[in-house]
Amino acid sequence: MTATDFAFVLRKLGLAAALICVLLSLTVFAVLLIVEHEPVWQAAVHALPLMVYALFALFGAAMTRLIGRRTH
Repeated sequence: MTATDFAFVLRKLGLAAALICVLLSLTVFAVLLIVEHEPVWQAAVHALPLMVYALFALFGAAMTRLIGRRTH
């Protein structure tokens, strides 16, 4: 497996992880609003860490894109 192939796989995994974190964050937000009857700001604060993880995953996916470009 070359570095370009490895970077491609890592980028796809990073994008998948970001999508999962965003969907989990929206689910947590919705459950806190609907089931727990929390205020909007408090539900958003509880769902925020998952959004931060999604940003880290997107950052990782962007960095692996640079790995693929530097090896050519």
